[in-house]
Amino acid sequence: MDRVDHIKEVRDKLNDVGCGFCAMKWLHETLYLHTGDNHSCYHPRPQHIPLAEIKADPSALHNTNWKKEQRKKMLEGGRPEECYYCWNIEDLKGDHISDRMIHSASDWAEPEIEKISKMHYTENINPKYLEVSFGNGCNYRCGYCCPQASTMWMDEIKKHGNYDLTYNQYGIEFLDKGRYYAPKDDNPYIEAFWKWWPDLRKDLHTLRITGGEPLMNPGAMQFFDLLEKEPAPQLEISLNSNLGVTTAKIDRLFDRIQSLLDKKKIRKFSLFTSIEGWGEQAEYMRTGLKCDHWERNFVEAINRGFKVNIMCTFNVLCVATFTNFLTKVIEWRKKYGEQSLQFDTPYLKEPPHWMINILPSQFLQEMDNNLQFIKDNKKYFDPVEYEKMKRVRDYMYQNPVDENKIKQGQRDFYSFFTENDKRLGTDLLKTFPMYADFYYYCQGVYEQWKS
Repeated sequence: MDRVDHIKEVRDKLNDVGCGFCAMKWLHETLYLHTGDNHSCYHPRPQHIPLAEIKADPSALHNTNWKKEQRKKMLEGGRPEECYYCWNIEDLKGDHISDRMIHSASDWAEPEIEKISKMHYTENINPKYLEVSFGNGCNYRCGYCCPQASTMWMDEIKKHGNYDLTYNQYGIEFLDKGRYYAPKDDNPYIEAFWKWWPDLRKDLHTLRITGGEPLMNPGAMQFFDLLEKEPAPQLEISLNSNLGVTTAKIDRLFDRIQSLLDKKKIRKFSLFTSIEGWGEQAEYMRTGLKCDHWERNFVEAINRGFKVNIMCTFNVLCVATFTNFLTKVIEWRKKYGEQSLQFDTPYLKEPPHWMINILPSQFLQEMDNNLQFIKDNKKYFDPVEYEKMKRVRDYMYQNPVDENKIKQGQRDFYSFFTENDKRLGTDLLKTFPMYADFYYYCQGVYEQWKS
């Protein structure tokens, strides 16, 4: 059975419980300790964790009352609204695999499906897969990111103020609400995490350290000190890194990980990194990125035998340029082996001015070109990679996004990129000349909106 068929088989198991049932609500956790937020995977908007809940039970970092209510909906056959990322895919015409199905088919999730389907929704459970961020320290300022996840963004907004946007994820108002803990602060969420850890580690399959940039957050590195003293031979360690820190820091990290593996203090290591283009176009989308430097560190990981996963946050500027990235994938796989890397193409759902859905119909041909490129070079691509690209293409074609949100995104596209170029000294139309007509169309939407 190939991987796609296996995922569809797991889909049937999930749907036997309910059309909205997803193992992630029980077995996966994404946790931001510097803001006290969590979600069951990275698709729903993060929810704030009440302090009263973690004071009573530190496992409430995962088992919040909010999350339990979402589990209840799933067990009763409902589809929680917060999980719309997957419903958008599943409701498309055609047979598409959503992340609900893909992740539930993982080796750490599928064996638990029957067990969790019989649990009462109020029962606590430890996740099998934990993503945890200790801080927002970051040397990148990716265009679609925000101050909560990047100190580069935080510093810019403090200096230059907010952007003129209808949807403003770039504001730092959260700083005034007691929703942010700097590394030097007493942080009740970090305190609760370390209280929970002795029990959590017994059930954990994968610990994935995220950011910001973890190599800039001291708390993240504390784990490697801990694993030296308290080995976890059953545990897979994953790390998100933009690979933009110094080569010396990267090499020290890789040496440290190799030592843990050699001594069997951890079971496996995986590296996650992000890029969704190449050359100056990729560097425009991710301010701080230098492709040559990134590639050096990427190749170093491959040469050491580490599993490398590339996360391509598929956004408005990817549509007409993504074959540049796919060409690099073929180059890397020819040089380092077909199993040297994996890549994923989650579509970006917010902010609106970065969504693919705001583009006019003439860009649909570009999406067809992206899909056809993979098809024409199928020996270099996994069937699941093709299916994920196909669902993004169909999502753009069928476009379930409300017309008002599309206009909002087009209005903000002009406003954001105009101001962004002023602040950074960049030039959207020089870097992406194929978007010129769309940019000026958005200017008209902006002027009409403001009038």
